[in-house]
Amino acid sequence: MKKFLMSVLWVALFAGLGAMYYYQTTIDARINSMNEKAQSIEKNYQKFTDQLNDLEVKFVGRAKHIRQNQNDIKDLYSKVEELKKIHSQDVFLLNTRVDSLGAVVENNTTNMETQLEALRKVTTSLRAMVNQNQITTNQQIQKISRDLEALQKKVDDLEVLIVPEEDKRKKR
Repeated sequence: MKKFLMSVLWVALFAGLGAMYYYQTTIDARINSMNEKAQSIEKNYQKFTDQLNDLEVKFVGRAKHIRQNQNDIKDLYSKVEELKKIHSQDVFLLNTRVDSLGAVVENNTTNMETQLEALRKVTTSLRAMVNQNQITTNQQIQKISRDLEALQKKVDDLEVLIVPEEDKRKKR
């Protein structure tokens, strides 16, 4: 049993050493890649600082304006970010209001169509009633005209009868 435990211990020791070696090599590889990236960043930074130095030499006396413009650009960028945040909320509110307005418009359109249909029915029935009243009125006017003509004839007949009697009285 002691030998077995010793062999397990040796295997665990070698496994641990192998894992340590593996992690050490991967860490070394990561450190090397990070060093390479740091060197490239340092080169880019050095180029940038060289270019800035060249610009400073070219623009002696204008550095104050350049810094002011840089600060203004930073301020503008922060304002743009703030506006994005504000307008994202506004757009959300606008979308919800547009949706609710769309529902109101749909509801109003449905109500309007219902009222238009009812109005069309009323208009149609009014037209029919007006036409019927016009026909009835025309018939009554024709009847009254006939009655008036009949009365006119009777009045004329009465005048004819009355006139001769008056003529007789005048003669006497």
